[in-house]
Amino acid sequence: MKDKVPSPSRSGRAARLNRYGTIIGVPLAAAIFATWNTTTCAQEISVRKLQQNSYEMVLTNQTNLDEREAQAYIAKAAVPVCGELSPVLGKYRFESKEALGSGLLSREPTSFRFSQEVSCLPVSLTAPSQRAPKPTSPAEIELIRADITKLSEEYFHLLAAKKFDAAYSEMREGAIGPNKTTWVRDKQAFQALAGDPIGISIVKITVYDNPSEAPEPGLYVAADFKNAYRNVPYECGYLMWHRPNGGTFGITRTEIGHVTTESFKLIPETQRPELLRKLRCVAP
Repeated sequence: MKDKVPSPSRSGRAARLNRYGTIIGVPLAAAIFATWNTTTCAQEISVRKLQQNSYEMVLTNQTNLDEREAQAYIAKAAVPVCGELSPVLGKYRFESKEALGSGLLSREPTSFRFSQEVSCLPVSLTAPSQRAPKPTSPAEIELIRADITKLSEEYFHLLAAKKFDAAYSEMREGAIGPNKTTWVRDKQAFQALAGDPIGISIVKITVYDNPSEAPEPGLYVAADFKNAYRNVPYECGYLMWHRPNGGTFGITRTEIGHVTTESFKLIPETQRPELLRKLRCVAP
């Protein structure tokens, strides 16, 4: 969604230890100003049936919630929807606009919309499975770190070169949100806004060996990045790469946030560290 004023934007993310690919992120716009807006109000949840025992539940709110808060409200609302079955939360996406501070620019209203897929399953099918990690040697992990660093850098360079089909080929099915057309349109819009790349930096690689919380078995590797472009001084977040057993790596999840040069100039210097923290440009 688009703001009426220049603003940094961020796509949705899961908690650090649960970021393997269970959610879909879509653009999240935020206008950052002088002080935090802390007004609270009631949530509204609508339900749309997708197919037998499968629903889309949409939570709307006039203040921002984090993912866990939103999912807690939806999980509670899903209980009567599922009846004797047990609700299981699947993929989600969210859109948010946050006005912080005082003055003319802070008149932009805050809004939050969280869409969650819910399946109603027999209780016997919802028990968590136990997956033992597949042993990975330190030498193999170092090779994986090098490979993912290279793959991640190549991915961003493909986008900067407007080779969107080639970049899209790195995405796992179901990891891009609505569809390929929307994905390509969003990437085209960002590259037109950002301009030529100044620096593509992969700043951290984290390896998760067959984690039990992940939706599929295999090796998961998070590549945290901090990029800069002619018109976007900060683009930060991570790419989550997944290699199924016997397969190859592909991107199963992303979190990407950015702020334009124009927006950055509007933010007081004392608040810039907080902005960069929200965009994942610095350690939390």
